[in-house]
Amino acid sequence: MNSSPNSERTRLARELHDGLAQELASLGYRLDQIIGSNNLDNINRTPLRQIRFSISGLINQVRDEIFELRTNESRSIKEQLDQHLSTILSHTDITYEIQGEVEVKSEQRFELLRAVRELVINAMRHANCSVIKIKLTVNQIQIKDNGNGGALEKQHSYGLLGVKERLEGIGALIEIKSGSTGSIILITL
Repeated sequence: MNSSPNSERTRLARELHDGLAQELASLGYRLDQIIGSNNLDNINRTPLRQIRFSISGLINQVRDEIFELRTNESRSIKEQLDQHLSTILSHTDITYEIQGEVEVKSEQRFELLRAVRELVINAMRHANCSVIKIKLTVNQIQIKDNGNGGALEKQHSYGLLGVKERLEGIGALIEIKSGSTGSIILITL
């Protein structure tokens, strides 16, 4: 366990718990009160329940990150990606598939998960895709969508710039191929 009170990981875990995790939980509880109100009609209750489900998914992700910061244990990348994607894509018509497995050094894990998450969000928002496939191999992650080439249009966006910076920081390379029938993004570790 990485419980040294002075370690940077422990400090970050504490900040996440005392800040973001608590605020998300508080927001969720307030939303539960609104959803449970007798004055709320069903037309408005349904979208609020969807928002509550998204908040619950975010809370679970933050808790996982806190756990990983405080320990050297973690779930597989595949399991973590599945949780992230199920939350991100839960209220869309986009289907996803994750195949394979990849071993990632603990110091690369957080940045890699954040990068893949951002790439999936970009595909969802900008590519008008209906399918996202992630293939994990020994030293590579391939993200493929059937959209309209959204990654090509956004190559100089702040989101992709942030992804490139994250990956560069952990010694990973990114290659983007995007066209009218979709995008393929390769991350090489």
